[in-house]
Amino acid sequence: MVIQVCLNGGRTKQEHARVPITLDEIIKDIHILKNLGVEHFHIHLRDGDGKETFENRLLAPQMQVLRQQFPDIKIGLSTNLFDGMTPEIRLRQINGWRFNPDYVSVNLSEPGSLTLWEVLKNKAIKTEAGIWTMDDAELFTKNKLDEYCERVLIEVFFWKIEEAVYQASRISAFLAKHAHALEQVHHGEEINTWSIADHALKQKHGTRIGLEDTLVSRDAKPAVSNEQLYKELMRL
Repeated sequence: MVIQVCLNGGRTKQEHARVPITLDEIIKDIHILKNLGVEHFHIHLRDGDGKETFENRLLAPQMQVLRQQFPDIKIGLSTNLFDGMTPEIRLRQINGWRFNPDYVSVNLSEPGSLTLWEVLKNKAIKTEAGIWTMDDAELFTKNKLDEYCERVLIEVFFWKIEEAVYQASRISAFLAKHAHALEQVHHGEEINTWSIADHALKQKHGTRIGLEDTLVSRDAKPAVSNEQLYKELMRL
């Protein structure tokens, strides 16, 4: 069962002072969490101005440092269409990568996702399918994407907790029927993060936690750090 920590996403220091932006800050958080037993990390690497990027010249050196310092953990990167990014630029820049992360997440709801999937397959980069809706789940099975997929990441963004849990369960059951061998990781957003994570663990699925997904603790009070969120999830 994968328990993944999503360190930063597209968050900024204005949103939370402890969001790791620089490589040194990311390394510090990984050190802390690795010592707690975390083996899987989802990271949005940044450029010198703290902005998300897919450029090889900026990402490859950072990945080299992370590989050298943490050879025994799994590091996944995002391919999300952040502000200002287009499917065409994303495809060109990722096609230029001269490094391979352990996996990358591909949001099937985003335009250009299937073309990107093929590029990643040709580059022998494992994929984590980001599935937000039943339409995404059907697209995933119709195109037989399970044949080249590390795991599915079921992502639900409903604010009403009952609706979020229902949607995650519905997608999960559909995928279990059509891609039964694949591991599932479920996660929510903000306060419903906790209900989705708890439900996933009860169903023996993986989950993820971190400042990318939520800035609040179980009690709806402000989160302190990625470390605190992970400890709260695992009840350490």
